[in-house]
Amino acid sequence: MINISKEQIKKAFVSDPKDIGEEVYNNQDWYQQDSQRIRYILATLELSPGQGAHSYNDGKEVQLKLGQEDNRFYGCIEFGDNGSYTIKDEALLSELIVMTDYQLQAYVDDNEYDWIGDDYDHAGEYLFGIMNHWQDVIEYDTEGYDNCDYMTVTTRTREWVRDGDYKSENKHEVAYQILMDYFDELPEETRVEAHKRLEAVEC
Repeated sequence: MINISKEQIKKAFVSDPKDIGEEVYNNQDWYQQDSQRIRYILATLELSPGQGAHSYNDGKEVQLKLGQEDNRFYGCIEFGDNGSYTIKDEALLSELIVMTDYQLQAYVDDNEYDWIGDDYDHAGEYLFGIMNHWQDVIEYDTEGYDNCDYMTVTTRTREWVRDGDYKSENKHEVAYQILMDYFDELPEETRVEAHKRLEAVEC
């Protein structure tokens, strides 16, 4: 039985929107700006001491310093589409969730982890995969991929129309959902006619 709730995962991995900022220079620094993003890195990247994206060891085995280790948290949780996730190792995920800002940064620093590279794409992965699906206040987008100095992070406040548990930013979708809730209760002749009319307007 899994004892970690979705709310705990959200708190541990989803940045406060005020901490996202408006620019991304490189993905190493950007992901280290808050504990939520560091946890995401540790859960999603296979990291080894001294073997980051810009390591100059030419494939040679690196002599680990005392206490260094391969990232043990990698793969403890997998994030899917639209806010879905699968817990792979509850014990490691539990450990990762309760680590403090200091412990997370120390773990990265002590192991000399490096994930520099594909700066803009990697930051976009978090913005689109986590921030846009795990909170519904702000929608993030990016621009300026051809700017070698920084990528711009843009935001849009989301305005929802709600009907019970169903929500959409398109009021017509909400109205359609309400209609569907009662569709089966309509007389057969009425359902057929309504279906034709909905198809005609591509609904």
